[in-house]
Amino acid sequence: MDQFQEEHQHYDPNLPASHPTEENRPSVWKKLGGGSLSISIIVHAILLSVGLVWIFQVIPDKQPDPDFMPKGGGGGSPGVKEISNKKQRATMSNPNTPRMAAKGATSSFTLPEPDAASAMSSVGSLSSGGLSGGLGGSGSGGGRGDGQGKGFGSGMGPGLGGGNSSGMSPFGMIDPNANAMVGVFYDTKQDPKRKETGMSPEKLREVIKDFTSQGWNERSLETKYFQAPQKLYQTRVYIPVMSADGAPAAFKCEKEVQPSRWLVIYRGNVVAPKSGKFRFVGAGDDVLVVRFNKKNVFDHGYTQGTTALYVPGKVDVLQGKKDDREVERIVRSGAMRIPVTMYEYDTTQNWNKNLGGIAVGPEIEVTAGAVYPIEILISEVPGGLFGATLQIQEEGATYQKASTGAPILPLFRTDGGLPDGKGKDNAPPFDPQGAIWKISNSARRDI
Repeated sequence: MDQFQEEHQHYDPNLPASHPTEENRPSVWKKLGGGSLSISIIVHAILLSVGLVWIFQVIPDKQPDPDFMPKGGGGGSPGVKEISNKKQRATMSNPNTPRMAAKGATSSFTLPEPDAASAMSSVGSLSSGGLSGGLGGSGSGGGRGDGQGKGFGSGMGPGLGGGNSSGMSPFGMIDPNANAMVGVFYDTKQDPKRKETGMSPEKLREVIKDFTSQGWNERSLETKYFQAPQKLYQTRVYIPVMSADGAPAAFKCEKEVQPSRWLVIYRGNVVAPKSGKFRFVGAGDDVLVVRFNKKNVFDHGYTQGTTALYVPGKVDVLQGKKDDREVERIVRSGAMRIPVTMYEYDTTQNWNKNLGGIAVGPEIEVTAGAVYPIEILISEVPGGLFGATLQIQEEGATYQKASTGAPILPLFRTDGGLPDGKGKDNAPPFDPQGAIWKISNSARRDI
């Protein structure tokens, strides 16, 4: 056998070739392990999908609701703060606010998403509606001390049960930082040690007369009568008829004071918004007296505070329609001047009948930017119901007219807040655009 045959003696042409042909040669993908890699990728993709589904199921769909209420603020009856929190949060973070759409319609106009502003309008309504009935609930606050806020009531919650749109008591606010006059409450039936003084309605009228005609020396009251520890900060006097126990409740002394023969004095230093001549206009049930720039400039109610005169039955004399020398002599010693101009309104029926309406005081003149001290005294004499309003009229100004022909005047006020007196008795209409007599903080002093 030659050499060629020795080298190829095992070759059999009928057996398959030792090298693959083009048809059965493995692809590059398979050489790289493509089959197992595909299976691995598919398995991992399935595992990843399952993992993502599980993760999204366990993640909460909303964050914890924010707590907008101050810590330790107290307020109202027990649980009122939590109710207020829940209502505020539900209003501001409700994801299911309904929206409207017209099916099949096409337009470039789209409804905006609900925003915080619309939610806040609902939150604001909490202060006017009041979560505790009447003048606030009982109970204690959750914070230290007596749990005081900007509202009032024995729980002092933040604006609960104030009876008007600004969330404040008709007798003032708790907040000492307000642009407001400082108010102090006195019960003349008790001395500072809470012993009875034997005060009668007749005696109280003389007490108010002496106080207002002898320089408004508050020391004479502090040494003789019980003073409520709580002070209030008043921006206006606009109190539609209400129960006389509203004042002791607002000043947090309703447990110590019966709702009669009390008085409140507001003091401040106001900045004249413009130069000109003005007159105070108003009425009190029972007493409303104003001292401006150290002079008595207004006094009208069931009792004249500066003269102790009981007004019902003497309106014709005050208006100059009837002569009565004794009444005229008494009136001359006080703040008002006969004939007294009076305005009647559809919403002041009680005052129209008994007081001739609301009265216009003597003229005062001011300079824009100048600071003037002001004191306002209100008082309830026999008890029962109380009400008061104080407005201001600029000489020469033009005002809209009520149905009775009387001018609709602005309130005398020291901030931009306005009360809600619609539909309430002895709540005269007012012009909401009146100028604001701001408080001079550099000159203000707490009593």
